[in-house]
Amino acid sequence: MADATPPPDALAMDMVLAGWRSQALVAFVKTGIADAMKYGVYNDPKTLADKCKLNADAVNRLLRFLSTVNVCIEEEITGGTYKLGVIGEVCSRSHPQSVTGAILLEGSKQHVSCWTNLSEFLKTGEKVMKITHGVNDYWDMCKADSSHLKIFQAGMGGYSKGEAAMIEMDQLSPTLDMSKLGIICDIGGGEGTLLQVLAQRFPKNSYILAELTEVVKNMDGTSFPSNIKLSATDFFKKETIPKANAYILKHILHDWDDVSSIKILENIKAVNPEAKVFILEFGPMPGPNIPHLSKLFDLHMAILISGSERSQEEYNALYAKSGYKLTTTHLLAAGNHPLYIQEIDPLYIQEI
Repeated sequence: MADATPPPDALAMDMVLAGWRSQALVAFVKTGIADAMKYGVYNDPKTLADKCKLNADAVNRLLRFLSTVNVCIEEEITGGTYKLGVIGEVCSRSHPQSVTGAILLEGSKQHVSCWTNLSEFLKTGEKVMKITHGVNDYWDMCKADSSHLKIFQAGMGGYSKGEAAMIEMDQLSPTLDMSKLGIICDIGGGEGTLLQVLAQRFPKNSYILAELTEVVKNMDGTSFPSNIKLSATDFFKKETIPKANAYILKHILHDWDDVSSIKILENIKAVNPEAKVFILEFGPMPGPNIPHLSKLFDLHMAILISGSERSQEEYNALYAKSGYKLTTTHLLAAGNHPLYIQEIDPLYIQEI
């Protein structure tokens, strides 16, 4: 039997054309087609085009391609009409596990254009914001471009929504038990999506959502459950970190180099030397030749903000330098979700 594996040249072309596929998905979401398609029924491109104020022929050509990658499904007998596929369903804003925000963020011209300068990163090992956007760092760009800031915030909310869904159901995170911790503080917890899920799953705890002052000012504290309080916090200023029995850092350490990451952990330990910390990042990064989102995101973080994803060995070394040790890891969806949770406890004097 002939080998069905495509030849290397075809695989190389498939890789380079992946950018086209991603932009097709972005357009599917950005133009509103994903939201306009009715669930479970075949949709006519002309009707969708009229609803979204688009060109009918162009819409048909987009959907015809997307039907080859499970975003939608073309009707097979007569052709020319389409219903949402399994990928297309989560591209709708109304879906409980919608990834709309993340798609629009990672597919934005601000992010994509940074990847076109990956070769510059390979020369210098430094982020490419200056050469790409003319600003010193990513956060300067967000301050200068309010429209992208909104995309960024929605994207982060999208990531949190999907990740929180993994933690909301104990069958998807069966080893995670935070029921008897007391006070739990989520530092840099954004809009509080994760914390609200934890408050439902482990209702006997008290929770603190700690964010920057400018973020807290725009929040309505009364919209949260009574066991969640807000705190204006800068994790680089230990005097602003509220005291808690446990802390959560979700997608925080991957934003920073080792020196800054150690400072964050040391500040937490200074506030409560006995508190445990839950680190939520992509991983665990597998060994050689094994694909994982963490390996791709490592490059992404590097070119955007000089951040990094880390191997478990690198995390362990970071914890030791900060006065902590890894005690437990929690996989989500039996390891089929790219996020994992590291539970670290303080090292005591006799262990250092």
